[in-house]
Amino acid sequence: MSPLRTIFHHFVTPSGDPRPTAHEGFVPPDEEPGRACAEPAPRTPPGIAVLSGPDDAPSLGAALGLAMAGHARSPVVAVCVWTGGPHGPSGPSHGPAVPAARRLAANLARRGHDVRCAGRLAVVRLPAASKDAALEARRASSAAGAAPTVLALGGPRSTAFDDLLREQDLVVVAAPCGTEQALTRLALEELATRRVRACACELISSQLARAVAVAGLTLLPAARRALAVPLDALA
Repeated sequence: MSPLRTIFHHFVTPSGDPRPTAHEGFVPPDEEPGRACAEPAPRTPPGIAVLSGPDDAPSLGAALGLAMAGHARSPVVAVCVWTGGPHGPSGPSHGPAVPAARRLAANLARRGHDVRCAGRLAVVRLPAASKDAALEARRASSAAGAAPTVLALGGPRSTAFDDLLREQDLVVVAAPCGTEQALTRLALEELATRRVRACACELISSQLARAVAVAGLTLLPAARRALAVPLDALA
């Protein structure tokens, strides 16, 4: 399979689904991707999903989690990370964490989740099988109670996550560097057909910004620049 086809299936076509037909309302190449596609039903507590490559899912999930904490004025955020393989949340199994994050992590661990806490984050590593991962993500979201949640999907799109994506307040598409912009637009259009509010973002290029986000500390300027569109959508 060519690299272009691999990226297409990763972000656009759920596994096992037929290749989508051309969209009549496709965004012209000289236009910017739309920030939002469709307004979802209200959700409490708030939730965001991010679609990315496996190496970027932990840092993007953590960064968006910190953004959600600030937006919702919450002391803790639950971040569920799935990569479809052996990848998992980077960083130590446990790090310096606020009391609310330690309590939530302990609560999730009692329910059998593979979880660590760092800063304001309780990070759950989801199993490799997509169906198992989707079920565990739903359980973790329920166990998070009033805490906002982030679902970071770094594996190939699977229909197992369709219902979860529809329930999110926002889905963020973070395509790898060098990806044709038309593929990002197509991913946003495909989410729009499922009535999912979606936008695109850049990858966090700074290793320091990624590490600080994964530690659950704060968003450095490089992370804020990469997440400018979703941060604006949350404002």
